[in-house]
Amino acid sequence: MLIIHMITQDDTRDFSHIYEELDVFEPTILINPSKSEAKKAIMTEDDTIVLIGHGNENGLFNQRMDGFIIDSNSVQFLREKTIVGIWCYAGNFADRYDLHGFFSSMFISNPIELIEIAGFEEFDNCADVIREENVSFSNKINSLLRTNVPTCEWADRLSESVKDNPHKFVHYNYEAMYSTDN
Repeated sequence: MLIIHMITQDDTRDFSHIYEELDVFEPTILINPSKSEAKKAIMTEDDTIVLIGHGNENGLFNQRMDGFIIDSNSVQFLREKTIVGIWCYAGNFADRYDLHGFFSSMFISNPIELIEIAGFEEFDNCADVIREENVSFSNKINSLLRTNVPTCEWADRLSESVKDNPHKFVHYNYEAMYSTDN
């Protein structure tokens, strides 16, 4: 298992819970690698690749968010692997390039995204609630990885796990996640 986590100056540290206690898989964990380091690691991984950070339909942003660490040039090395893509519009990227695994769509991970991108109204303690939900989501992904649940089952399981959640943005996040056959 390969994990590439692009940590920027905002809240994406919440998502480090995804790869805690995965020692049994002996994962390679790269935090903010260069594009060449990421490419080399992807080429040598033969199973699951977890990609975490900010991005858009063109790929996963680099640490400075002024370019991509994963983009169309990476696709040839990703196609035959199971991908877990957790960044805004990872699903659009996966659809464009026929990637297989589990993908998020627009994912509200901070108050700016809540208000400016998704159009939700700010609420009391929204930053704290969003952070708590990020950690909860990360722990759920971690559990799915640790228990070897096939990614084709993830979207349904995750959606079911928040059906009683009172926060609209949580439902927004989970409704657009999906799995492809693998």
